[in-house]
Formats: sequence, structure tokens, C-alpha cells
Amino acid sequence: MEKPAASTEPQGPRPALGRESVQVPDDQDFRSFRSECEAEVGWNLTYSKAGVSVWVQAVEMDRTLHKIKCRMECRDVPAETLYDVLHDIEYRKKWDSNVIETFDIARLTVNADVGYYSWRCPKPLKNRDVITLRSWLPMGTDYIIMNYSVKHPVTISVVRGWDGLILAGWALGQGWPRKGGSKG
Repeated sequence: MEKPAASTEPQGPRPALGRESVQVPDDQDFRSFRSECEAEVGWNLTYSKAGVSVWVQAVEMDRTLHKIKCRMECRDVPAETLYDVLHDIEYRKKWDSNVIETFDIARLTVNADVGYYSWRCPKPLKNRDVITLRSWLPMGTDYIIMNYSVKHPVTISVVRGWDGLILAGWALGQGWPRKGGSKG
């Protein structure tokens, strides 16, 4: 019996679209996320200007759901500083003019928590909020932060952002991607 050909597409972290639950990522999930950030096969560059690039990948051909990947050059800010800024929820209230409220709900492990974030949207959109399982891992001079949306009832008059199992995150490091191109 012939074995099926191995997929050349990058494999995402275990709690990906289509899953019913989310779990704290392990080292393999972080490596997989970083590989997806660096991958070029299957991604279509749709915007590139002033150090910002955006790629889109169709998740399913017959649906309008897409993956989006952005890369931004931050030449004067070390990756470690960006990592610290993204983690500091009190400081976020100073630099993020759209934040309504943000707080930690529970610490799950030394590098994972559940948190709440709500933000102002431009009119005519309603404000949004999201509850996420956030995990982070320094990997040498690189830093990975991954957020999975967590289903939870809406308790205020906002639209629940990412009301499903969605992965978002940051891959911070010097010289991204490794194979040339722009830095992120």
C-alpha cells in the first residue's frame, strides 16, 4: 500500500481553526507558530509599503475566511523591548488610545494566562472585546506571544471579537525572516 505524500504546507499549532477547545501551547506549538510566521509558500503578498507587509492565505477555498500575516520593521526598537511593552497591561493604557479596559483573569502556568481586552472601534462599528488564552516564550533572541480566543458570554454592550477559535500572535526577533526579506 502506497503512503500518502507528505504535505509541504506548514502545520499550525494544535488549537487551530476548526477545533472545539484550546489548550496551553507546548514547545512544538511555539516552533510551529514561528515556522508559520517565516513561511512564504501558500501566502499572497497583498501590501508592502514603508516597512509594513501583509500576506493573505485562504483557509478554505469555498469560504471567505482567510489567514492574515503582517510583518513590520521596527529598526530602532529591540525585540526585547517590544516583548515587554506587549506584556505590560498598565502601560498599554498609556500607548493604546483605543483601549477601554484590559486585565488579567487567571494565571495558568509560568508562561500562560487568560485575559480580557476591550477596545474602541471607529464609527459606525460597535466597540469590541475579546478574552484570550495568552502564552509566551522567549526563544534565544526571539520572542513568541500567542493568543487564542476563548469563547465566553458577552457581559457588556460590545461585539465579542473573535467569537470562535482564532489564533493571533507576535513573533519578535532580530532579522526576521531568517531567509532574507524584511525584519519584524
